[in-house]
Amino acid sequence: MTNTRSKRGPYARSLKRRQSIADAVLGIVDELGYEGVTTALVAERSGSNEATVLYHFPTKDHLLLAALARLDDLAAESSGFGTDVDVEGHDVDPGALDTLLHDVDFPLIVNAGPRERLVAYVRGLAMTPGHPAATYFAERDARAVAIFTRIIEARQDAGLVHPALDPADVATQFIALWQGLGELSGVDSTVDANRLLNRGLRMLAGQDIMEAQRRMLELP
Repeated sequence: MTNTRSKRGPYARSLKRRQSIADAVLGIVDELGYEGVTTALVAERSGSNEATVLYHFPTKDHLLLAALARLDDLAAESSGFGTDVDVEGHDVDPGALDTLLHDVDFPLIVNAGPRERLVAYVRGLAMTPGHPAATYFAERDARAVAIFTRIIEARQDAGLVHPALDPADVATQFIALWQGLGELSGVDSTVDANRLLNRGLRMLAGQDIMEAQRRMLELP
């Protein structure tokens, strides 16, 4: 008879070890930037040895990807959209986007700090064919579009987004705008990326038109 608990035990320990390594990488990134990440320092910070670190993450790029995945987990916890959420079946508040745009614990755009530079660096690696970052970002972006599609649909149902627009198209354009403004603000700190993001969403969603129509209907 197979002991299922014995199988779960080692797996749970392995998962915990991977998370502790990812947390260590993220801590090093915050302190020294992604350039300061080494297997020796990660091993020291995570209470492991280099062989264990390399067993779980065979290259520095894999370590940096682990840190990004950890950031995704933290963002998911803050936003309420966990990585295991059934996006299609998730009940979305039409005001969720406004909350995300103004929640200090989930900033969509900030001036480039070590974490933002990490994202930009690894996204650049994703342009290399066959690099593991390519798969990571393809899945990450697809999930982001799926989540924001649901948010746009909820706003459409609430009369906040023009009914003729395709929610998936608006979500894709919004994600592209978000990423582009994030990179731009990282290079030029004078760019008011949050204002531009909010303004861009209103234009993409046709919110100005919707509000103008409501005002006209309210006229005597």
